Amino acid sequence: MTNTGAFQILRFEMIRIPEAEDEVVDSITARCLRCGHVTTITDGAIHHLTGGLVMQCEQCSNRQALPNAGLSSARPDAARA
Repeated sequence: MTNTGAFQILRFEMIRIPEAEDEVVDSITARCLRCGHVTTITDGAIHHLTGGLVMQCEQCSNRQALPNAGLSSARPDAARA
């Protein structure tokens, strides 16, 4: 799937926020390209930013801000939640 430079996104799900007419990431699983650890973050633990989120490796703390729009355009139609 998508390579962000710091992470290889393996799976993610987005949900639509009706009052904002926007989609946000509800869960994401990614492999850290620094240490190889696979991290899964779900809604309660996602650090949301305006228009995106911060992905952080649970093992080595590698971090990267990811835009919702970039993920939304990268997903296959079957991944829609």
